[in-house]
Amino acid sequence: MSSSASETPAITPRQTMRGHTKELRHVVHLPGGRQIITCSSDGSLRLWDLKSGTQIGEDWRDENLGVWCMALSPNGEIVASGCSDGKVILWGVETRKVISKWTGHTDVVWALCWSADGERVASGSWDGTARVWDVKTGKNILTIKTRHTWVYAVTYSPDSSKFATGG
Repeated sequence: MSSSASETPAITPRQTMRGHTKELRHVVHLPGGRQIITCSSDGSLRLWDLKSGTQIGEDWRDENLGVWCMALSPNGEIVASGCSDGKVILWGVETRKVISKWTGHTDVVWALCWSADGERVASGSWDGTARVWDVKTGKNILTIKTRHTWVYAVTYSPDSSKFATGG
C-alpha cells in the first residue's frame, strides 16, 4: 500500500486560545483532558478550558520577566516553570499560587523534567548546567557542569535512576 501527501488527512484546530502578549513557550495537558496550561515569554502561565477555548481565571504571574518552559508533576498537582531570570518556580495547580522558588541557575531555565515519583525536578539552563532539585526541601542536590554551552533538554529515565541532557 502506497501513501502520498495528498492522502494525508488535514487536522483542523478545534480552538484558538488568545491572550498571551509574547511567544507561547510551552503547553501541558491536565489530567481529565479538559484543561491545559500555557506559559509565555510575557511572564505568565494561563489555565484554559479546552471545550470553550476561554481562559479560566487570571494569569498566574510572579516577578519574573518570562517563562520559557514548564513541566507538570506526575500527580498533576504542581507545575514547575523555568524563568528567564534563572529561577525555577513551583505552582499549585488548584490554587494557582507560587509554592516555592528555587535559585541557582545564572541564566534562562530552558528545560524541566520531573522524576517518575515526583520527588525530584531536573532543570537545564543557558548557563550550561543541569541541576537536580529535591521537591520537598527545595534544595539543589546535584549540579552538573555539562559540556553544552546551553542546556536545551533534560529528561529522566523511566525508573528515574538516570537523566540525560541535550545542548
